[in-house]
Amino acid sequence: MDYQCKKEVFPVCETVFEGTSEQPVDLELSLPDYCPDIERILKCRLCPSVSSKNISGDRLDVDGMVLISLYYLDSKKQAVRVCEHTSPFSCSFDLKCTPVDPVSRVKLKTDYLNCRALSPRRIDIHGAFSVCAGVYARTEQEYCTDIEGDDIQQKKHTEGLSRLCGTGQQQFSITEVLDIGQGKGLPESIIRNELSIKADSCKALTDKIMLSGEAALRILYVTDIESGALETMSFNIPFTQVLDVRGVTETTHNEVMLEVLNYDTSLRSEYDESSTLVTLDARISAAVIACEDAQADIIDDAYSTLYELEPEIKPYRFDRLVTLLDETFSAKGEVSTGDNGITKMIDLWCDNVNNINNAVTHEGDALTLKGKLNCCILALDSEGVPFYVERPVEFSFSPTTESSLSDADLRGDIGVTSLSFRITGDNTLEIKAELKLTGSIHKSVSCPALTGARAADDRMRKRDKAAALTLYYADKGESLWDIARLYCTSVEAIRLENEMTEDVTESGGMILIPN
Repeated sequence: MDYQCKKEVFPVCETVFEGTSEQPVDLELSLPDYCPDIERILKCRLCPSVSSKNISGDRLDVDGMVLISLYYLDSKKQAVRVCEHTSPFSCSFDLKCTPVDPVSRVKLKTDYLNCRALSPRRIDIHGAFSVCAGVYARTEQEYCTDIEGDDIQQKKHTEGLSRLCGTGQQQFSITEVLDIGQGKGLPESIIRNELSIKADSCKALTDKIMLSGEAALRILYVTDIESGALETMSFNIPFTQVLDVRGVTETTHNEVMLEVLNYDTSLRSEYDESSTLVTLDARISAAVIACEDAQADIIDDAYSTLYELEPEIKPYRFDRLVTLLDETFSAKGEVSTGDNGITKMIDLWCDNVNNINNAVTHEGDALTLKGKLNCCILALDSEGVPFYVERPVEFSFSPTTESSLSDADLRGDIGVTSLSFRITGDNTLEIKAELKLTGSIHKSVSCPALTGARAADDRMRKRDKAAALTLYYADKGESLWDIARLYCTSVEAIRLENEMTEDVTESGGMILIPN
């Protein structure tokens, strides 16, 4: 016969897809007529961005643009020039299933880029970048909480888990007109720009999140086309946004994941030579995963006091949120800039910040994130000639929690909030970066659990009914569950008969087994 099982459904957020699509870049690029000839290439930079991403059924479609920027010295070796080329790309991922309430994350990573000049006005470019996609969705774990039957004895334990309350994803725009001011030269063209975004506060209401944060824009621009004089400017742009996320409450733990999809900066001086205004138009994606602390009673084992039982057991896997991450740390290193020396820094930035070659290591109960920042240096050498080099700066950081992180997983983003330098010698530079780690730490809870039970009516268990009590000599630390199973009784009955409170025998000796 089959025993009736009471079951519950436990909603969890599961990573239903992780995949990468490599996009090749192969082209020959001719300089526009307004660009001077190439004397020496400083850097060829590949910057992909996402125009749109959409989950339809069991497929994730990603469309975007790739910007290739060539930084070089003109024939007079006096000025840094830039030539840019854009081209679209698209890719699709087969998710193997149709996710429920999905949110997606897309990270773009430059794999490699080779560039060589075929002539003073023509270059050959070969490279590739990767579109790294992850999809998180709602799944439901069904598990057994109780088996009906007066003859059934059950062994349970309670697991602390994370119950998914809701997911949500939406896009919003940041559009600002920014003023460089009169203290610096008038901008004539933009050489390089970068935009990063961070969340400062996240206030949850019923089915809504009030998100406040800051977008940081940094530009390198030309103030004199003829001489190639350069200036840098940074802007911090606060923003607020209301995100609709069904299931969010004031008590849920809300993981907010922000992505800069694409952005554009333009100068008003293109139309007004005296203008110091810069226009920013950015598109941001915000994904939210909301969960709450919960407990589940898992049946580890069961037996019948009357029949030989055949339990059905399968492994279960749940997720438990250990902590949400919002921590800052620093990295510092001294690097060499080359034999020609350094007299002045033009610009300093980090490429592929959110795709750092990092590794999570476990040492005892601690979790450590290690990696390298790829620091990009544009400066003047001892003769006043611009040069470009890339140097790594290592970092290491261990999040602090009250829980053991020996087998935990980290899901997060790293952003550079500030970058500073100090020239320490003729050809040495000290670089200090302030970094921000956001995301979450999770633990996977895996355990075997009983999902059903059946017994044959003709397979009765043998019990000694001649005596009311049986004397049993137990070893120290012996399990009452094993003893009760052996003698077709219950753990509770043995406890009551012997005035015990624990699930194991505290000391060896005689105990009474009720029949």
